[in-house]
Amino acid sequence: MSFIFYDLETSGLSAQWDVPLQAALIHTDANLNTQAELSFRARLPAHIVPSPGALLVTGVTPAMLEQAPLSVGDMLGLINRAFTEWAPSTIVTYNGLRFDEEVLRHAFFTHLLPPYSTQGPGLKRADLLVMLRAVRLLEPNAVTIPIAASGKPSMKLGDICRANGITLHEDDAHDALADTRATLALFRHLREVAPKTIALMLENAHKSGPAALLAGDEPILLGGMTAMVPVIGIAPSPRNAAAWAVADLSLDPASYLDSPAEEIAALLTTKGQRPIRSVRTNAQPILFGWENGAHTLPADRLDDAVYRQRARQVRDHAGFRKNLLLALANQYADADLSHWPEATLYSGGFISDEQMRLSRRWHEIDWAQRPAFADKLFTDIRMRAFANRQTFLEAAEHLSPAAWAKGRDWLRHRLQTEDDVPWLTLSKALNEIDGLRAQTEPGDGERLRQIAEIECWVMERQQELARASAA
Repeated sequence: MSFIFYDLETSGLSAQWDVPLQAALIHTDANLNTQAELSFRARLPAHIVPSPGALLVTGVTPAMLEQAPLSVGDMLGLINRAFTEWAPSTIVTYNGLRFDEEVLRHAFFTHLLPPYSTQGPGLKRADLLVMLRAVRLLEPNAVTIPIAASGKPSMKLGDICRANGITLHEDDAHDALADTRATLALFRHLREVAPKTIALMLENAHKSGPAALLAGDEPILLGGMTAMVPVIGIAPSPRNAAAWAVADLSLDPASYLDSPAEEIAALLTTKGQRPIRSVRTNAQPILFGWENGAHTLPADRLDDAVYRQRARQVRDHAGFRKNLLLALANQYADADLSHWPEATLYSGGFISDEQMRLSRRWHEIDWAQRPAFADKLFTDIRMRAFANRQTFLEAAEHLSPAAWAKGRDWLRHRLQTEDDVPWLTLSKALNEIDGLRAQTEPGDGERLRQIAEIECWVMERQQELARASAA
């Protein structure tokens, strides 16, 4: 099994509304010898307003946004091809399951590519930050965790690398290729100093590993940010087979086993220590068999026999299981479906195999053929909307006058609306710039210069739209 390491730099922090602007991927063999290295930069799409704060962090200038060689769609196509060609592989990111993966999924979704490409045939997903937390729990002496200026442990990639003898200069941080190389170097280091923990966590890189542990009859251990907790798997959610409900065995189940479904539902969201938790089997949970993690439990832990007894109580109580499944089935049932198609990846239903087949065909034909193809064959209204928007952004000359006018109105609304919308508009960006300037020390001339450059660029975009509207 080979490995794929990747990192993204994005236009902002919202997975649904931002896009990747830089990507780097490194393919290695099983021994972590580099086989291929790719680095891409993409132009900012016309409908995206980048976060000024994100631009300051990454050091990306407005000129770089406009002069990159690839469109976002082209870059995403190259990333998707790499995942397919390099399988079977384990895909490794740093904090990627929470961020990069979500950005990539939504970007694939809106560009008519397979949203779950990283979970395709032969692929597993691993997060080095999660693995680092597991090492910290099971083998705390194997790795150095630095302390930030706040006095709290820092899990930032750059801080972790420097504390463990891996070169990642501060000036290179937030460059996708530098971060990808650092992730690979840190993974090499952790495999050397904590091979057992890393091997166990790689077994959890595919949902089948955690699912097997959760389906067993014996107590297992679930890792959080700072401690391991004894749990027993109960059942997967009726709404999502990858989300398993587990019972925290450090709490006496007698207090809730006979509760009705409504009270059990409340346990799923209660603050503090939750009797019932959810574990995502497809998100590489820190989950171990008893023999691999029991040594991490505190000195005042209960006797193993007590945990086993509580596990049997939970598993054997048919009424509790029935009410729990009812509570899980009703979870999020009253959630409103967004009328913005970008926000419907999870709530709008899976894209059918037939629609994905047509999406592949849509990418293969000329732009001139795509509008008629989309209108005729995309029965999923989300796919049709995305197809028409991509044509407007990349090849508007092939749209009918009515479709072109619809695209123009969409773009204007996207950039200029004063409504309460979930994405960043030009006016919101200017407000963010005012806040950044207010937070900047008067003597920090370089940062103030960067802020002024970004502000000038945003205002120019506003003026261009105003001139186009008046024409």
